[in-house]
Amino acid sequence: MSKKYYLFILLALSSNFLFSQTIPSFLTNEWIKVKVQMLDGSKDVSETYSSSKFYRLSFSEKEMCMDYQPINSNGKTCSKYNLESNFIRTSPESGYEIVKLSSDSLIIIERINGVNENDKIRKLWFKKSSLIKKEYSKKFDNDSIIIASENFTPTINKNLILDIAENFRKKNRYPKFNLIGNIVFFPKSESLTIEVLNEKDKSVIDNQENIDFIKSIFQNSYKYWNLNGFEKFKKISIPFIINSDSYGIDESYTYKGTPIFYFMNDTKDIEKYYGIKMQDLRDSEASFRRGISLFENEKYDKAIEHFLKSYEVDNRKIDALYNIVSLYNLKSDQKNMCLYLKKLKDLEQTLATNLYNEKCPKL
Repeated sequence: MSKKYYLFILLALSSNFLFSQTIPSFLTNEWIKVKVQMLDGSKDVSETYSSSKFYRLSFSEKEMCMDYQPINSNGKTCSKYNLESNFIRTSPESGYEIVKLSSDSLIIIERINGVNENDKIRKLWFKKSSLIKKEYSKKFDNDSIIIASENFTPTINKNLILDIAENFRKKNRYPKFNLIGNIVFFPKSESLTIEVLNEKDKSVIDNQENIDFIKSIFQNSYKYWNLNGFEKFKKISIPFIINSDSYGIDESYTYKGTPIFYFMNDTKDIEKYYGIKMQDLRDSEASFRRGISLFENEKYDKAIEHFLKSYEVDNRKIDALYNIVSLYNLKSDQKNMCLYLKKLKDLEQTLATNLYNEKCPKL
């Protein structure tokens, strides 16, 4: 049984694309994502904080590489692909349909066998990496100082987190602090330093020895950084937060770590970066399935409770809200039906927006 119970007569949305001729030499390039939405025009609510900020795609003659890490030059995940007319096949069940390909832009649609609903299929816009870097650099043409961005930044081929953690593990008590600052490069002197922006925080003051150690790790890392494209600048800055922490997750496991969050200056964004916890995913799905079971047994009020719980635990669970809309429609409760259509409309969901405008014009 379908997980959605739309009780309205809906016309399937369809799109006809004019494909430009696929030229392999154009595809073999490095691309940066500039936009993403679902095929029906809805907002992609499944994106995590990290992936929504940066996504790089690159093609060689037979290999496609994906990368969500703008700083770490060793963070690519690569796989073989075959180019079949306007389709990039990555496996027997999946691939990417090319909508547009030119010397500077690429538009693709993710295709997975069995996924046919337009609000479940992602459409992605990419721009050639070198063009984005050129445009960003041009903003600083008359400056000697530049603040790097995810799309135009020095990269490093060394894992600094491991170097920091190796020292911290030797301590009796793993240090707990947030270090907010900037990595500042000086290309002419081939050196870098660390600017600490929260040096007056008690946790930083109490961990000055640990902070000094981190500074030394960074200051000795200059030779591992690639500053190609930044030669004309006297000073380059990269904002960052280091979150040193340890805590018990359960009786058998304790987390200890010092992750580095580049291009971040607000500790509130750290939690967003990780997205939803695995246990929350399981709980959300369990509530969703319980809601379906209750619906099938015509226990509509209880089903609504479980669908709502599923969404509250995982706010990417859009189907749960659609099911609530359908159940309130079954109950002839237009007020609550429109309330949840409005929630979906506010989440920029195309189908819900159309239904809200049709069914709730006076509310």
